[in-house]
Formats: sequence, C-alpha cells, structure tokens
Amino acid sequence: MIDGKYADYRGEIYKVVEIVSNEVLLVTEDEQATAFGFEAQTNRHTTHTLYYKHVARDDIDELYELYQEARYSGAIFDLYQDVDGQLYIGTEDEDKASAFGLSQTDEYYFSKYVDEDEIEKIIYRNHIE
Repeated sequence: MIDGKYADYRGEIYKVVEIVSNEVLLVTEDEQATAFGFEAQTNRHTTHTLYYKHVARDDIDELYELYQEARYSGAIFDLYQDVDGQLYIGTEDEDKASAFGLSQTDEYYFSKYVDEDEIEKIIYRNHIE
C-alpha cells in the first residue's frame, strides 16, 4: 500500500518516518542512498537493511501524503492490504456494508476481501505545509 507521507528530496522520492519541528526523517531501502548521507540500520523487525537520514525541512522540495480508497461496484470504500498481501475494503456504514456484502469484523466496522480486478484504486495526494 502506498498510504503514508513522502518527500521529494534531491530529485528522488523517499518515505517519511517522522516530521519533528524543522527536521524530517527519511527512509529508503536503496543501498545507493549511502552516497547521499543515508545511514544503514537494521533491527530484529526487518529482514533487510533500511537507510535513514535526518534532513532539514527547508532542504526538501515537497512534502505530501498519499492515501487510497477503492471504488467497488460504484461505491467508495476504505482500502487495506493484510500481511499476506490480500486486498480488502471496509466501512463503518452498516447499511452500505449490508448492501455490498461486507461482514462485521469489529464492533463498528465491516470489511470484505476483494480481488484487484474487482476494484478501482483511488489515490489522494495532499500537500503538507
């Protein structure tokens, strides 16, 4: 899934880990980023190396957030992906869920697994000041 914050920095796009005051922490899986000051870090939660760099906000060309929804049979739903890579749609609207065959998966939430060819992904991009 592409949901999250991103930064355009020196002609490349990086995932944003956090923004604190005037500093942005960027991350990438690209080993070549070490040439641009990124430092390798591994931990027990990942099987691969991630490269991090703290960057001044003023050095970033653009900060933005991306998130997705899905159009399923003409209606708009939240879009998620489970740990196995399977896509599913969801909503809090009980009537909408009933009309489109979603099952209750939480006290106030309904979802349904879907195939990629059953949905149209809608990507939203919001600029971060």
